[in-house]
Amino acid sequence: MSKIFTPNEAAALIEISPKRIYKEIEHRIIPAGTPNRDRLSFGTLVYLRALKEINFDFSVSYRIHLHEALQTAWEQQVSTLEFGKFFTLKVSEIGQELQLLIDRFEAWKSGLVTNPNILGGEVVFPGSRLSVQRIGGCLARGETLEVLREDYPYLTDEDFDFAQIYVKAYPIQGRPKLDEVYN
Repeated sequence: MSKIFTPNEAAALIEISPKRIYKEIEHRIIPAGTPNRDRLSFGTLVYLRALKEINFDFSVSYRIHLHEALQTAWEQQVSTLEFGKFFTLKVSEIGQELQLLIDRFEAWKSGLVTNPNILGGEVVFPGSRLSVQRIGGCLARGETLEVLREDYPYLTDEDFDFAQIYVKAYPIQGRPKLDEVYN
């Protein structure tokens, strides 16, 4: 796969903090991308997903070695990678799981609507004036699915799941609107 990801996209898809990814870049574990924007390869997403699953703090030098080994294993289509006597990673399973999630997310995202005549061009669910940011933001602030399902019965479980990923992957940029500042 040749698609590249921003740190926010990677963090949202893997469900880790963007801060964690920027720390990996800062320590030069993940090589920095272009000068203006950092971009991450799919192999790096495999590394980050493995790191999340392992849930153990390795030294920087070991993480560099782990990243390089996983990146190479992914590129060479190695199914498992052994580190030491008892530590084996199923690289192909991690990659397949991520690929499935990304494919589903991209398919869902392709159905969203952006029209300058609807909510000033905000991304909305098809056939509605309901922004994805609104639903994802409500869930991020702790609103329950039951309440949102009651208010928006036409949304699917996938809409709710991916709206959360969407708001983390594509945060609103710029100044807050005046009513957000004073309310």
